[in-house]
Amino acid sequence: EILADDEVRVELSTLKREVFHLSQLSNVNDMKLQPLMYKFNPGTFNLADMPPPAIPKSILPLTPSTPIPTGSSVEMAAAWNPLSRTPNPHRKFPCNPYMEHWRMDRKLRVKVCLHNTKPMLRDPGWRSGDFENGTGIWKATDTDEAGYAKVQLMRPAVITLRVPEFYVTPVRPTRPQEYVIVDDDTSVLCCRVYLVLRVRVSDDGPFCDLREKGSKDKKDFITLSTNILAVVVF
Repeated sequence: EILADDEVRVELSTLKREVFHLSQLSNVNDMKLQPLMYKFNPGTFNLADMPPPAIPKSILPLTPSTPIPTGSSVEMAAAWNPLSRTPNPHRKFPCNPYMEHWRMDRKLRVKVCLHNTKPMLRDPGWRSGDFENGTGIWKATDTDEAGYAKVQLMRPAVITLRVPEFYVTPVRPTRPQEYVIVDDDTSVLCCRVYLVLRVRVSDDGPFCDLREKGSKDKKDFITLSTNILAVVVF
């Protein structure tokens, strides 16, 4: 409580209230414990003797507790990595880019299998998982409903089904002499047909040495990850 003549009534920690002059008090944030105000004596007053006012911490510049990273220290993650085999959200057929690629030869038959069709937790799955691990041939995309593919199953039964593209996975090459296409719509090689020369495994995963279909140059080959290859039959 502020009183006259620069005096204030202060409540102590003992809950007792006493009156003090401002010259007897200091700011708790002042490390030097300088008095809030000198008693004014006209005969001895000197402006140079006045102590600098204590600056409350509340008006000091704010310093973040966690340093703000500079632009050079921030790594920008790619929006989508085709090698990760995670769905590309920017496509109508995010799990199977070849299905909508303009270079895809519709005469080619891509070997596919069905995965993750069994109900799990809140995911109802598809067809109660009756065709889980079924294998067959991708025939076409469904023109009547986006996101569906027409698949001719060979196992466990010979039947043509409309399957949500999410459950369709292309079969990856496992041995030489298989024909494959590049299943990566970010590559200029997408949907080109190659012959598998060799399959090998490294620390980074399985890879294939490939020669483009029709090429007779034995030295003309490329090496690609099997994760972006899909087996095709003629």
